[in-house]
Formats: sequence, C-alpha cells, structure tokens
Amino acid sequence: MNFRSITLALLFVSTASISIPASAQDTSGRYADKRIAINVSPAEKNQVLAEMREFLHGMHGIHISLARQDTKSIGLYARPMGQLLDRMPTSLKEHLPEEFTQLAIAMKEAFENLARDAETTGDISKTHENLAEVMTYCSGCHDTYRFNATQLKIRNK
Repeated sequence: MNFRSITLALLFVSTASISIPASAQDTSGRYADKRIAINVSPAEKNQVLAEMREFLHGMHGIHISLARQDTKSIGLYARPMGQLLDRMPTSLKEHLPEEFTQLAIAMKEAFENLARDAETTGDISKTHENLAEVMTYCSGCHDTYRFNATQLKIRNK
C-alpha cells in the first residue's frame, strides 16, 4: 500500500468512531450505529445494495482465482468492480459526501492496480497485497457510512 492509500484508509476508519448523542445509543452503548448516514431514495438504496452484492460476488471470484493461481482471470473480476462511480446516476452522486467520493476514487484505483498487476506480473504475493488494499477501502467505507432510505425532497434547479 502506498502512503496515500494508508492515509485515506486511516481517515475513514477513524471517522467511524465519531461520537453520537447518548440518546441514540443502546443501554450499553456498544451497538449504537455511529456511522455517517447518507440519505437516499429507496430506489437509490436498492441500487447501492445491489452494487455491494456485485462486489461480494466479484471478491468471491477473485479468491477462487487466487486459490487456482489464475492471475489472468483476476483482472476479469477486478476491472468492472472499479467502475462504481461510473455506474452511479447523477442523482445518487449528489447525495454522497466528498469523503465518500474520494474513497470510491481510491478504491477504483486499487481495483485497477489489482487487475493490472495480476494480469501483467502474475505475482500472487503482489495480488494478495493489492487485494488487501481493496479490502481496506471496503472495510473503511462500511465502518464509516450507512445508507438511509428516505423520501427525499425534489430540488428545484
């Protein structure tokens, strides 16, 4: 992982510990959801959840490819997974905090590195390192953000 990647990952993991009012915590305070809420429409939330399921299936394919030491197929799984922001409609992007967008851009770069290095070097160790970087972004995002389905007000432009 490069310095930028580590810094971004630490930023997102550290923001997951943001304080919330005691009234929003359970009686022990252990299970309170302290993540930053991103309000989206129900349809937008469904789209985000579908994308996450695609990520899970893609990660499964990458792990199977790693177990078989088939580095060429890793690129086939990794490359489309880096296109999250490209697939999102503008209406959804408008709800995203700048930090979320920066995390998505860094994750896209990590997926591109994973695909490129696996296809060109065939180095399993480097592939594992790149996959660990991708997982750092996944964990950081899930630790930091949650999507709330709400009825959003239509903006007049």
